[in-house]
Amino acid sequence: MIASSIYLTGSTIEPVNCVGEIPDEPDWRTLAMARLQRYGLKVVNPLQIAWSGSQLDDSLEVTVRRALDLIDQCDALLANLVNANPGTAMEMFYAHRRGKMVTVVGQQPFSPWVLSHSQARFQDIDRALDYLIGEPPQFDAVSWALQYEGFLSERYEQLPHSGEPDYQFLGGELPVLVIAPHATAHFREGDFHDPDAFTGSMAAALHRLARCHTLMSYYCCVADPCLHLETPMRRALADIARAGQVGMVLILLGGPGRGSPGLNAEVQGPDAAVCEDLSSRLRLKLAPLEPVGSEDSRRVAGPLCRFIAGELGLPVVILRMHRRYRMPRLQPGLFVKVLSLLKEFVEETGLEYLRSAS
Repeated sequence: MIASSIYLTGSTIEPVNCVGEIPDEPDWRTLAMARLQRYGLKVVNPLQIAWSGSQLDDSLEVTVRRALDLIDQCDALLANLVNANPGTAMEMFYAHRRGKMVTVVGQQPFSPWVLSHSQARFQDIDRALDYLIGEPPQFDAVSWALQYEGFLSERYEQLPHSGEPDYQFLGGELPVLVIAPHATAHFREGDFHDPDAFTGSMAAALHRLARCHTLMSYYCCVADPCLHLETPMRRALADIARAGQVGMVLILLGGPGRGSPGLNAEVQGPDAAVCEDLSSRLRLKLAPLEPVGSEDSRRVAGPLCRFIAGELGLPVVILRMHRRYRMPRLQPGLFVKVLSLLKEFVEETGLEYLRSAS
């Protein structure tokens, strides 16, 4: 079972209990992080993002968007409304509208706005934490993917804001990097191309399920990352790989047209034996779905694959999936199955790299 992810929002420094100050007690965030993590829950603390309330420039907009992105990636939000500020209320409202489980700590009586935008309300932080530990939000792959793709679709054809890259990197624990270069729309040799829908959501879900690294397009790309190498995503990929935290790269792409297998896989890399092993294991893993084809992917992702295999010296697996495997609303069973099998492949491969490195 995957650990639920909880976003913390509220005043930076408050006493543990809502009634009466206890200055010697730890900040409520410290207490929440310690207790929730002790029970296997993941905690996202937005204060890790630099924030300066005195700066009224573009960096503030970037900070707000990053905070909202973190909420989108979480399952729940814990809001401390003692001495709440406007940002707390806005984050709480946003989380509720996104379908997140919202738990509130504050003074009664709660306002109608709080009552209508939260599932549980407490006067004491300890009781709120007990509730989250006893009733943690559940990770449902289909619902999560639909929700994640919903906000990602808002960026499909939107160029990044000033100061922001057109990609997103999610750091993991296993030395496997999953890339979704066509998660959003892109331009290829001057022609506009629609996104490979739900490849971004699938890559982000693998980050949650398999604890791998994930790199995906996050806004419309003016140059296709698979074809043009002088792109922000390619430079980020190089930095991640050269940091020594990646042993294999998995690229998720949409599938070819009619008449081709629904799943196509190709492996490139500096070591032929390693490539053959990865190819065999992936095909065997996906065999319960259908026989995996081997259509040449050079036309779609050739330059990027050659860069990863040649210059970075890493094995790269290119998996192209027909639309039917990327339709969680209409084909939830197929979506969950392919996601589950890819999770197993990523976990097994990542653990092997960890063992060989130790």
